Parts: sequence; structure tokens; C-alpha cells
Amino acid sequence: MLQSGLTFVGAFAQFSDGVALIDLDLKFRDANRALGRWLSHVSAAVPGAETLADLLHPADLPGHLRAVGEVLGGARREVSFPARLHPAQGPAWVSVTVSAVKGEVGVALLVVRADPQRAVVLDLQAQLAAVTAEAERWRLALNGSHDGVWDWYPERGTIYVSPAWKRILGYHRGSLEVTVDVWRDLIHPDDLPGLLPRYQQHVTLETSAYEFEHRMRHRSGRWVWVLLRGQVSAWHADGTPERVTGTLRDVTAQVRAREELQRTRDHLQAIMNAVPGLIGYKDRELRHQYGNVAYQEWYGRPHAELRGMHVREVIGEEMYRQNEPFMRAALAGTKQQFERHLTDAQGQERHVLFSYVPDLHDGEVRGMFVLAVDITSRYQAEQALLEEREWARTTLKSIGDGVITTDPHGQITFMNPVAENLTGWAAADSEGRPIEEVMHLSGAGETLAVRNPLRVALQDQRVVGMAFDTNLNSRTGTVRAIADSAAPIRRPDGTMLGGVIVFHDVSETRAMAVRMSHLAQHDPLTDLPNRVLLQDRIQQALARYRRGGGPFAVVFMDLDHFKYVNDSLGHHVGDELLRAVARRLCELVRETDTVSRQGGDEFVLLLTELRTALEVRAFTDRLEARLAEPYRIGEHVLSTSFSLGIAMCPTDGEDVGTLLRHADVAMYQAKAAGRGRSQFFSQELLASIEHRHRLVTQLRAALAQGAFTLHYQPKVNAVTGALMGVEALLRWALPDGTPVSPAEFIPAAEESGLILPLGQWVLEQACLQARAWQAALPEAVPVAVNISALQFAQPEFVSRVRGALAMSGLAPALLELEITESLLAPHPEAARERLQVLRDLGVRLSIDDFGTGFSSLSYLKLFPVHTLKIDRAFVRDVATDRNDVAIVEAVIGIGQAMNLEVLAEGVETPRQVEVLTRLGCAAMQGYHFARPMPADEMTDWIRRRGADH
Repeated sequence: MLQSGLTFVGAFAQFSDGVALIDLDLKFRDANRALGRWLSHVSAAVPGAETLADLLHPADLPGHLRAVGEVLGGARREVSFPARLHPAQGPAWVSVTVSAVKGEVGVALLVVRADPQRAVVLDLQAQLAAVTAEAERWRLALNGSHDGVWDWYPERGTIYVSPAWKRILGYHRGSLEVTVDVWRDLIHPDDLPGLLPRYQQHVTLETSAYEFEHRMRHRSGRWVWVLLRGQVSAWHADGTPERVTGTLRDVTAQVRAREELQRTRDHLQAIMNAVPGLIGYKDRELRHQYGNVAYQEWYGRPHAELRGMHVREVIGEEMYRQNEPFMRAALAGTKQQFERHLTDAQGQERHVLFSYVPDLHDGEVRGMFVLAVDITSRYQAEQALLEEREWARTTLKSIGDGVITTDPHGQITFMNPVAENLTGWAAADSEGRPIEEVMHLSGAGETLAVRNPLRVALQDQRVVGMAFDTNLNSRTGTVRAIADSAAPIRRPDGTMLGGVIVFHDVSETRAMAVRMSHLAQHDPLTDLPNRVLLQDRIQQALARYRRGGGPFAVVFMDLDHFKYVNDSLGHHVGDELLRAVARRLCELVRETDTVSRQGGDEFVLLLTELRTALEVRAFTDRLEARLAEPYRIGEHVLSTSFSLGIAMCPTDGEDVGTLLRHADVAMYQAKAAGRGRSQFFSQELLASIEHRHRLVTQLRAALAQGAFTLHYQPKVNAVTGALMGVEALLRWALPDGTPVSPAEFIPAAEESGLILPLGQWVLEQACLQARAWQAALPEAVPVAVNISALQFAQPEFVSRVRGALAMSGLAPALLELEITESLLAPHPEAARERLQVLRDLGVRLSIDDFGTGFSSLSYLKLFPVHTLKIDRAFVRDVATDRNDVAIVEAVIGIGQAMNLEVLAEGVETPRQVEVLTRLGCAAMQGYHFARPMPADEMTDWIRRRGADH
């Protein structure tokens, strides 16, 4: 409407016919001079004349006004009629044409002409078309700009806003009635004070227009940034604004981009300041433009003082003279690097590595970056290394081991005096000779030469130890047992310098080792095999059994009331009794059996040729009878009894620990039953073992038949309600529908090794399901999979993860692997390397049940994980137990400090949610949000939750 009026005045100002815009009240708006002259005649007789009814003859008004009303109401596009003017004009007839203005309801164009000729009518229609077309062009231009338009009449207190203005704030055309007060209420309270001064400056003609960037409340409740532009478009005669018009533009994206750019600059500044070295920038005139904190501290001047200074003033005349050639070369486009010895602002002597890097833009050097790293420590280390070489040569000549070095071809380059003595060769005579000629080695008891380990070290490029029982045959004919270690010597770049072998005479040590080995494997009191040797013997018996040998028995024996002998007769009598028992036991068993003393009054028998329980029972009966015979110990005659526990292989176990443990349990059952008797491993424990075997068998069958399923439990952000992902949980039911607890079958699967194929199945199925969700749901759903220690330890574990991702087509970022602290503890370095490979692949990693295992902060620093999961044991009483609150708060603090996500599992009550949220943990999982459910139910749950949010 505004643009139509302005265009109308320009188009018809000089027209001889009367032309005006009229509204629903029949009032004239923006009439041209010709119509004004007619109205002036009327006004002389009818003061205040300003409507169509004042212009036309009263007698003709009803018909004329009805026709005009149809145009203004939109029923007709145009109407023309002859009409008499108001009697004040005298008897005069005019032709009246009323036409609707395109795009404006309730406004029409009025043309009054004294000459009703057809040509004039056509000319007026052409003018009207031009006006309408230009108005349409203005409207399209405004709509295409996406800016909102506003038109404000300050004195009237009215304001008009365009549909685009409303769309910026999320409103439809008619969904918001805008007034000045409504507009003001939409502005952010903190921004409102900044608007009025800009408007006042414009009104006082200090600015040609005014603009202000501020926030306004969107219909959704969020704040959007807008750019307000305004200008007084019409002034009153007294100089006050009559009309103010302008635009409103959504600049949220631009503001966010500026904020992100500023954050990036701040981060870059922080990084530059944190770099352990000097960073500066010089322009082509070698004037300082920028320097990080280290640069400023080095030269002892702030940035404001350094900026614009010539480099000569910064580093001094002497240093400038030395460095200028490098600077000129850098400004010519060539990177420079050199070292300097200088003194810093604190007077400390430093050795510095300088780099001048050209600042190239489109082939033009605009300046150069100055990088300086303090390498004083390295320089000092290099100097110390030169000194250490002399120390090393002197030391090698004085140590007690023989040392020989060779070139990469095994030709001797150095021998110390000990090596000369052991080999019988002088260093001067040996130089340049092959190592095998100087060090003639042979096996123990053999005359055949063995390969020198240094030759192997040079060939395989690894450290090599000498074979046991290796002898060195000296040039003088002396034979000595030696031990040694050989290793290649490499340069820093990996190329071979040669090799070194260090050896010494171990003839006496080897003899002592034989004696020590016997002592280490035998009981010092009875000279019977001790626990170490017994376990080795049982291991050998197990190996024979696995190769097809027969069953065997392990008998755990304990003297009854032996403590009474020691207490009443003395330990020397007790020791003699133990020796007598040992001799009697050795007399009763076969040569293939083993009698062992475990310590105290405990003995263990390994009976390798007794196949059945009946044979074992017959033997133990004879054993009990023989052991019950009196013992003469000095002047004492002693009688004793034994409690015996029996475990059979394979019935009661197929490994050393199990057999010893079961025999020990059976022995205590014999003691509990009254002592002086033998007891086979209890049926209750046997039943328990059989149950475990049965469970493993069922597991194997279930795995082959595909009887396992996966349920999924969501992980949510309790603050925003957003779904963060799901955890895949394994479920198993027997053929009759009876569910088996994971707490029961997972340990059985781990002990039997079935966890490997079962874990791989879980990994692949979870990836496939996550990929299916990605295709079916609006947003991708990350899935977490628990990994067992046995899985993680497999060499091909990483490749299996890659295979599951490739097979399913799932992005690595949508897979999370949950591991436990105990899984990482045995070999932390190897675990860290494997986790790093997975993280580099893009897979997310979390530590499950954090706080229940080792909970070492060094592990968190070492391992590249993303998330810590607080164990349900701490979450259960977090609403009531101060200790649990402290633990949870500590874990959350650790996670935040180390930039790790923290998720609480086992959340079941609103109170737990409240406490955890207050402590700063928003990510949660538990029955409060949802129980684990099958994939189809999980899909429906996600869709319902998405619809609710």
C-alpha cells in the first residue's frame, strides 16, 4: 500500500483528470492536484469535504456508492459510470472509473475526468496497469529478500509488519497481532536498552538510518538473533517523525558463525600459548606483528610493546647480523632452520633451534613465521654422550664380563680384557676375524660346534640368548660353561652398525643352579617333592591322560592331631615323625607315583596307575593300616592317624588346580566326619560340576541351533530426554521356555571358550540391527556391545570388529564396545595399543562397571576410552547413602576432568534421577526409563519417544 501510494503520486501528479485512491470509508488517499481543485470548490460550500460522497451529487449517491462498494469489497474488478458533481460545482458531469488495486483489498483507484472520451479512459487504464505492475515488482522484491518489512506511525501508535517479519519469529500470517507493545515484549530484556539510543541518534539526524543487532523470542521459546534496520520515511512540518519504515532480518546463523570463529581464535591462541616454544610473525619489512606468550616472556616485553618493532630492536644488533641471511632467504620463499647459542631475558644460557617459515599466499611471500625451540637439554645430552663414549670404552675394559663387538658382517672390531682371557685370543690378533673363529662354542657333553648367537642376532636383527649348557672352547684348550646375550647395534635410522655379545663364565654358577633347582623343588625336611614339583608331575600325568592314558588319583593327606606332638614332645620329635611317615609312604607307593610334602603335616600322593575308585579304595585301606602302625622316634613310640581326601581324574577335575582343590575339600570332609578316614570328593560338589558341564553342553547346542536372542536397553539423557543409544544384552531360554540368567550362563561360556563364537554372534547381530535402525528411523541409534576378556585377548579381535562393521555396513561411530577394568589390568600396554587401533577406526569405547575393579587413574590416562559407566552398585543407594554419593560424585568429577562422558546404569527411581542430575550426570540407563526389550519392541519404543518429543 505504501509503495502504491508513492508510485501513484509520481505517476498522476501532473494529470489533468482527477485521480485518487479511496478506501472502504470512501475517503480519498493521495489525491492528485486535479482532484484537489474539484474538492476545493466543494469545500467552499461544504467545509471538511474529503470523501467520494462529498464530491458527487447527493441525489445520485445510492447507486454510485453501491457500485463502488462492489469494487472495494472485491466482487468486481472495475466499474465506470457517468455522474453529476456536487451542486457546489454547478451543473457539471464527469466520467468516474473505479478500479481495484492488485494485491490490496479495500483500496481502489478513482479516476474522475471532465472529458469522457474513450482515449482518456484507455490512457488511464494504461497508467493504472503501470502503477499496478510496479507495485507488484516491489512486493516480489521484498518477498524474495526474506527480510521482514515494518511500517510504524509513532503518533498513531500503529505498526504494520509483513508476513516475512512474522515468519522470522515462527508465526503464520494471521497468528500474531503485532503492536508496538507486543514487539517490545519480544525483544530480549538485556538487548532492549541498546535500541532506543540508536533510534534517538537517527531522529536527531546524527545518522542517515539506524540499525541494531539483538535477540527476539521465537514462537518455540528459543532466542533468534535479528538485524533491525530503520529510517524515517516521512516527517511532520515541525521536524518530528511521522512515519518510520524498515526491515528485520534473521542473522542467527551469522551470529553463531561469528561466535564459533571467535571460539576457534581463542582455541588457537590457547594452543599457540601452550606450545613449548617461541612462535612469532614478521612482515616483509621484518617488523614484529605477533608473538605467543613464550615469545614475549623470552624477550621480556609485552605484545603491545613488541608490535611494530623491527626485528633488529627485538633480538639485538649482533644476533640480527648473524640471522639476517636466513631471514632474507625465508622472505625469498625458502624455509630456513639453524641453531644458535644465546642468553635469554633471565640471563640463562640456552641452545635454540630456529625455523623461519615463509608465509606464502598465491605464490607471494607476505612475511615469515619464526619458530624457536629450546633444545638446551638435547644439546647438553649430545655433549654428555661424547663424554660417555669414552667412559663406556673405559668401563668395558674394566667390567667382569667378556664383551666382543663386530661389524654387520660378524667381523670382530673390539674385545675387552675379560674376553681375551676367556677366549685365549689377544684383541689385536682377533680384529677382523669372524666371530666363530674366536668364540668356538659347543654343546654340553658334545664336541660339535653350535651356531654363535651373535650371528643369529645379526641375521634376525633381534636380541638372542645363548642356549643352556653351552661351552666355550678357548684357544688354549680350556673348556668353560658360559652364559651370554647377543644383540644387534643400530643407528637411530634403523640401519645396522654391527653387533655385541656379552658373556661370562658360569661353570660354578651352573653347578650351584643344579643344587638350587633340587632345593627349589624338594622339601628340605623330608627331601620329598614340594608343591612346585608336585604340580609339574600332575601336569605331566594330565598330559599323558589327554594323549590316551588312563585315569589317576590325587590323595590329600593330613596327620591328625600333629600339633599335639609338636606342643608336647617338641618340634624335633615332630620333624622326625614327618621323616618316618615320608619313608613309610615311599615304601608303599609305586616308582611311577609321587609322594609330596606340601608343608606342615600335609602330604599329597599322585597315584598314576590306579584307574578306578575301587582300586584307590583298596590302596587307601592298605595305606591307612600301614600308617597306623607305631613309630619309634628316639625314646618315644608314637601312633597317629591320617585324614585322606581323594580326587579322581577326570571325574573330579582335568587340571592341576581343580584336582588339588577337590582333594583338599574331600580331606576336610574326612576331618569333619571324625578324622582317621578317607573320603572321596563329595557328591554335592560333583553334582555342581556336572551341572556346569551340562550347562556348557546346552550352551553349545543352543549356539548351533541359534537359540539366543538380543534384547536392547536404551541409554537416555535424563535432562533433555534425548535417546543416546542402546545396549545389546544377550538372552537365552531353554527349549521348554525357561529363561537362563546371564549371570549363570555367561561365566560358563567364558570358562568353556564358547564366549568366542557367542560374542562374535552378538557383535554381528548388534551391528546388523543398528544398521536396520539407521535405515528405518529418522535418526541413527548407536549400539553398545559388552566384550569379554577372552574375546579381547584374541589376536584377531580388531579384525573381527572390522569384519562385523563391513558385513553390516554400519558406520564405526555407531558402535560402542564396553570393556571392564579387570580386562585391561593383566597387560595394560597391549590393551592400550589395541584400544587405540579401535578408537582410530572410529569405534567408541567405554569402561563398564567403573569403580568395582582396579579403578586406577593411571589406566584412565593410559587407555583411550570415551565413556565411564558407573556401576549399579553405587547407583542403587545414591539417594540415601552418603558414601555412594561421594563415590558417584568422584567418578563424575574424574570423567569431566579427563573429558570423558559418564553414564549411570541401574537407575530405577525418580529420586535417583534427581540426585544423579544434580551431581552432573545426565546420561542414564535403567528400569526407570525402560527394561531390556526385543528389537521390534525397541523400535516401537524409539518411535513413540520420538513422537512424544
